[in-house]
Amino acid sequence: MTSTHGPDHGHHGRHAHGTNDHGGHHRGAHDHGAHDHEGTDIGELLELDAAVTGAYLDEAISLIRTVATRPIEVIVDAGAGTGVGTRALAAAFGDAEIVAVDGSAEMTARIDAAGPGTVRTVTADLDDGWPASVGTADVVWASASLHHVADPAAFLRTARAHLRPGGVLAVIEMPHQPRFLQTGPPLSDLGDRIEELMRAKGANSFPDWTDTITASGFDMRTRHTVSIDVPEPTALTRAYAQAWFSRVRTGLADDLTDTDAATLDELLGDGPTSLRCRPDLAVRAARTIWIATVPTSTTEANQEIS
Repeated sequence: MTSTHGPDHGHHGRHAHGTNDHGGHHRGAHDHGAHDHEGTDIGELLELDAAVTGAYLDEAISLIRTVATRPIEVIVDAGAGTGVGTRALAAAFGDAEIVAVDGSAEMTARIDAAGPGTVRTVTADLDDGWPASVGTADVVWASASLHHVADPAAFLRTARAHLRPGGVLAVIEMPHQPRFLQTGPPLSDLGDRIEELMRAKGANSFPDWTDTITASGFDMRTRHTVSIDVPEPTALTRAYAQAWFSRVRTGLADDLTDTDAATLDELLGDGPTSLRCRPDLAVRAARTIWIATVPTSTTEANQEIS
């Protein structure tokens, strides 16, 4: 499973190094240790991201409830990361068992420490196939993790095979990287250049999973994008921006121009034009949610993917 975002905000399946963006092998702005600029680690960034942009979690859960036609007793969080989605699912489906799968023992231990009693963790690399201890499920949740899988189509076919008839697949991805500064050039240009650098390094691929999901035997029910707009700075959004730009500064250190590196250092500093002080700090982010279901006829499902 390989990372394709920049400073990732998702919950993924491999974590081979137990350090970074839940993708195991880290490209783009992630190929560095857990503690980057000023001690920012991926867990801190993911928790801040959820605190600021977490409205998409409620939206995805609502969409699952809308299409579910069977009791939801087992939910698999495929690529659970720090457990942001795991906790939301456990709170929403209190009687269900939540199986949080991640390739990092560090991350699953973190989930064990914070998760309620209905959560069970499995440390496994999803590139190696469906973990035998996971079993069948009523919901498979893959938030910002499918793009990390080496063969997404194969994973989706396997997930469908382990979903009970009528089961629900929820896939969530970022359609674009978050933006934080309202001011025009040069800061808006810096955001554009960061996007371009990530794209050039293969770290900014935001696939449309619609065709892949349907080709894997699912009935597509909805594709919905949630926009997140926090127009005024708060202590939380300042911390989020600080963590995100810290990882950009470290991850793209070898690719930034001297001018852009100096600008990032200024933003990450303590001066009047830093992220800690700027009055124009805002958050513009989004998540795209795909909700699909397994055909209720097993024979029909098998024919669709044969």
